[in-house]
Amino acid sequence: MSDYLLTAYVAVWNEPDPAARRAAVARLWAPDGLHHTQTRRFRGLEELSARVTEAYDQFVGGSGLRFVSGEDLDTHHDVARFTWKMQPGNSEEVLAVGFDLLVLDDTGRITVDYQFNEPPPSVADLDQLAQRFLALATVTDREQLAKEIDDLYAPDARLVEPDGVHEGRAALTDVLATIGSELTDDHLLPRLTGNASAQHDALRFGWELVPAEAGGQPVATGLDFLIRDEQGLVRNHYRFSSTTDHRPQ
Repeated sequence: MSDYLLTAYVAVWNEPDPAARRAAVARLWAPDGLHHTQTRRFRGLEELSARVTEAYDQFVGGSGLRFVSGEDLDTHHDVARFTWKMQPGNSEEVLAVGFDLLVLDDTGRITVDYQFNEPPPSVADLDQLAQRFLALATVTDREQLAKEIDDLYAPDARLVEPDGVHEGRAALTDVLATIGSELTDDHLLPRLTGNASAQHDALRFGWELVPAEAGGQPVATGLDFLIRDEQGLVRNHYRFSSTTDHRPQ
């Protein structure tokens, strides 16, 4: 997803002209594209146009607010994530913050759009589930790791990292075993940051890598976004990550 596309995405929610708004929706989303909020789902250009118009009428046209990019776009493969802010039209005051993850097709149009409000509330069950995924990197017994992956992932699941795609449970076992070995060698542990959150078929959570001995600074941070099937097994596991200045040399 280019910066231009992100600009166009934010702009469509501020567009006052109905015809221009509808045309922008058709450029941004695939014809059968999806848009999820925490409690609602919209499919196809008619429903998507109605959804954007509803938001415009409520917040922009009706209340004099505007949507602004958080300028933190992160993208790889077929996904992009970013935050946005809602502000009064004549002020830099931030009234609300949101998070979106977009899945794109080969032409760069949106096939699925997951939209969250920030910050997510604390839900113990979701945090525990996120901890279970993070703990996979600490399982040293390969047979046990494979069992855990069988419990959590669909047979054809994908782990999509910035530097590669791993498909199928066997490949996931290989890559997570390698990650675990590297973390052990570097004396690092994964730790949940903030609260995990979920909607429809998606689960997301932030994390950081910290020294196993207490007191050290995080050496990497990231976000995992998981899309699950009807049985609750992960089909697509998207990972975003970045290192910090605290990584040992």
